[in-house]
Amino acid sequence: MRIKIEDLNTAYEKCKDGKIVFTERIDTELVESLIKQAKSDWKEVTEMEKLRESQTKNYSLLFCNKYDIMRKLLHALAIFDKLKPSDHKCITTHICIKHPNYELDWNTLETMRLLRNNVQYRGQPINSEVYKSYKLKFQIYIFSMFGFVEKLLKKQQ
Repeated sequence: MRIKIEDLNTAYEKCKDGKIVFTERIDTELVESLIKQAKSDWKEVTEMEKLRESQTKNYSLLFCNKYDIMRKLLHALAIFDKLKPSDHKCITTHICIKHPNYELDWNTLETMRLLRNNVQYRGQPINSEVYKSYKLKFQIYIFSMFGFVEKLLKKQQ
C-alpha cells in the first residue's frame, strides 16, 4: 500500500481552520503526567519487544504502542506552546512548523501516523519489514522528544 503524504504547509493551513486552539497557560502537571506515562509505556514496550519480536509476524501492537508514546510526547511539546491538541496530525504540523530546531521530519512522522491509522481504522497489519524500517526512527524520535520536553519543563520550574 502506497501512503500519500500531504505537504506540511498545506496540512498546517488546514489545521489552522479550527483544529489548532490555544489555551491561556502551560499545564505543567499534564506535561509531567504525560512524561511519566510515556516512560512507563516505553519500558513496557521495550520489554514486550524483546519477548515478541522474534516470535510474531504481526508487528501492529508494537508499532502502535511506540506511536502512542511518541504522540504523548508531541502532545507534551505542544502544551509548551499553549496549544490545546485536537488531533495527532495538527499537533505534528504545529511542532514541525514552529520548531524546526527539533529536526523532526514531517514525512516520517506523518507516515508513522498513517500506518498507525491503517492498523486502528482499516485493520491493516504492520509486517516485519515495515516495523524494522521504523524501529530505529521511533527510538531516535522518542528519546529526542523526552529530552526536549524535560528541558522545557525544567525552564518552567
